[in-house]
Formats: sequence, C-alpha cells, structure tokens
Amino acid sequence: MNRRTLLRSTLVGAAATLVLASCSSETSLPDGALGDPNNAQLTFWDNNAGPDRTPLYEELIRRFEAANPGIDIQYVGLPSDSAQQKYQTALAGGSAPDLGIVSTAYLAPLVAQDAVISLDDFMAASPQRDEYDAGILESARESGGGEHLFGLPYTSNNATLWYRADWFAEAGIEPPDTYDEFFEAAKDLTDKDDGRYGFTIRGGAGSIYPLLQYMFASTGIESFFEDGESTLNRPEMVDAIERFAALYDVATPTADVNNGFPQMVASFGGGSVAMMQHNLGSLSNHEKALGDKAGAVALPRNEDGKRTVMTDPFPSYTVFKSSKHQAAAWKFLEFMTSQESQAYWNERVGQIPVNKAARSAPEFASMPSVQAALAALDDPKTVLVTPPDYLPDFGKIVQVQMLGQWQKVLIGQLSAQDFADDFAEKLDRSMAKYVARQGK
Repeated sequence: MNRRTLLRSTLVGAAATLVLASCSSETSLPDGALGDPNNAQLTFWDNNAGPDRTPLYEELIRRFEAANPGIDIQYVGLPSDSAQQKYQTALAGGSAPDLGIVSTAYLAPLVAQDAVISLDDFMAASPQRDEYDAGILESARESGGGEHLFGLPYTSNNATLWYRADWFAEAGIEPPDTYDEFFEAAKDLTDKDDGRYGFTIRGGAGSIYPLLQYMFASTGIESFFEDGESTLNRPEMVDAIERFAALYDVATPTADVNNGFPQMVASFGGGSVAMMQHNLGSLSNHEKALGDKAGAVALPRNEDGKRTVMTDPFPSYTVFKSSKHQAAAWKFLEFMTSQESQAYWNERVGQIPVNKAARSAPEFASMPSVQAALAALDDPKTVLVTPPDYLPDFGKIVQVQMLGQWQKVLIGQLSAQDFADDFAEKLDRSMAKYVARQGK
C-alpha cells in the first residue's frame, strides 16, 4: 500500500516527499509527488467562468486557503467558448497553469500532447478514493484513452427531459417513461393555433450531443463501436433518427432548426413548448422562469425497459505536467472533491456530486431533477455509454461537421440513412487514425 500518514511540516527543497503540516489540513500523497504540499502559489484556471459559478469557486478557495495558509490560489476565469484555445495557446507559449478545469470533450488532445499528468497514484493514496463514484471515474478514464485517470471529475450533468408539469396535469397525462409515451405526449400537447408545441428539438449550435443521447437512449445500443465499426448507422439508429426528425415542424416550432440552448430555454420558459431535452445544468433557468411548473425526469427507457445513458461532457480537475507544485495541486483537488466542498458546489448548481458521500446533503432531496438522475444512475439496469472523446477528431465531427447535416435532415434535404452513414464513416476514419497512432 503506497499510502502513508504525513508527519513532517516542511520539505527539503522541492523534492518529492510526504508531509502532514501541523498548521494545514491533512492529505496523503504517493511517493514521488512533486513539490511541497504545504507551500505553493498555484495558478488555477476555470474553463467556465461566470456570475453563477465563479463566486462558488472563490468561496471554496477562501476556505481552502484559510485551512492551508502556506498555499495561495490564483483563480483565473475563462469564457467557456474560448477555454480550449486558451489552454492550447498557454501550452504553446510555455505558460500553462498549475491546474485547471477541462471538459472531457477536449481532454484527449491534452493527453496526446503529454501536457497533463496521470492522477492514478494520487487517487490510490487518497483517503477519499472510495468516496468517488466508480462509474463516473471509469467514464473519465475512457474519455482520456482508457488506461489512466487524467482528469478528476467533480460533477455529473446527466441528460434530462424537462417538462411543463402544469400542462401535463391539465391534459391528464404522466411525464413519459418510455419513448412511445414521449412521442405520444409531444403530439398530444401540441396546439399550433394556441401557439403551443409538445417539444423543442435542438437544430442549431450544440445539437449533435443531445441527438446522440436520444439515439442511444431510444435504441438501447450500448457502445459507439462494435467489432471495430461504428454503430451509428445501424438500422435501429436510422429508424430512431427518422422518428425524432419527424417531430420537427409538426410538434415543434419551425424556428427550432436554427435554435441552440438560449432559444430552447426561452421557448420552454416563455410558455410555447411542453418539453425540452437538456442536462441538469439548466435548472436555475427553469426555476426562474417557471418555478414549480417545471418538472424533470430522466430520458425515457427503450423498448427493453432499460435506460441507456450517454454521459454528457463533464468537467474535470487536471494537473499540468509543467507544474512544479503537483503535490499542493492535488491537495487542493482533494479539498475541492471532499464531501463538504462537493455538496456546497453541486447543490447550488443542481448537479450530481461525484463524491457519493456528498449526495446525502438534505438540499438534494428537494431537487426532483437531481433525484431523477440519481435514480437512473443507481438503477443496476442502467447502461452508461461513454462517447469516444479520446478520438482527436471527435469534437470537430460532433460540434462542426455534423451540425449542418442534421439541419438538412430536419428540413428534408438529407435522409436519415445518409446522415447516419456519413456520421459513421467519419467516426470509423477517426478511429482508424487513432489506432494507427497508438500502434495497435
């Protein structure tokens, strides 16, 4: 066992060591952890800064520094739409931070660049190691290539079906638990003369991830690849795409073909649609607009009665290889993923703590969206599908190359079969390049 209690309060130079500082919070570190765990100036980049979340990090940093007076955290907030580029620019210029938050959607390029360290030894030494959700950690490993943990996730943000509870009650129908019920409800709750639509389908920016989540949830297919080939153009997938696209302009607003997240939220909160698919992160938007009129359930079950949940890209704490303070950086990450810190952050944004002990905080019991997502995750029949974020081309394919193709499907200019074949071919080519690069 390579975990040991730290007994000294100072280090000699910057050599690796194990220390328990008398004036700081305790931690356990593996042999070889670089730097002094109790004295450091750390630069910490947040990849999604803003008025809702930055104050939460600032409060947690204040608490950490109070408990660890030898460590100073310099917080740098980045806009989410340019964070990946700023990381790459910093790496090119030799000015990467000590640690930062990255999305699994762009973790793979950092791993391929050998820019971040494996956290496996730190995790093995941590007294908190058994508190983390094993399924989410495994998904994080798969996102980084499958062998090592390069990013420590701190929240899970599952796909959710948000619905107008008052409209469903007026119509005398229950929120959908199966996809047949979902499609039936979308049509039943549409009244174009009254400006009401059963669903808002995402056609603009960011539309492919939720489309994929629907495709896996409704078909029950459990992996992006089987026998080395993409599953995205299997007949079940093509049927699912056709059925979903058929909702457009029938049970959804015409403008949906160009709509991204802000427009969807506006339609839902503004009272023109009954259901929208988005992750847990939009809770505050719905609460502000609709209060308790907004309900939430997990994405429906497939025909076999199982839920197949494709994970959202989730943020992870990552330590950069260029940092000379990796021991102190891990100590900070351990604090940020402790039961108390996890409960503080996640209950305020309405998402699921990765630290399972934090889920017992009473605030989560009053969040139907979180409870629905947790019930799905805890169901032993639920299957988790991890997107192949380790493919260097995956982000570009999903975020850029397939967006216009999906819009063509919605307006009838491209068949579901051709869309699926194109998507599958792009993934197969990307996988072939990845395999060749790995020398497999």
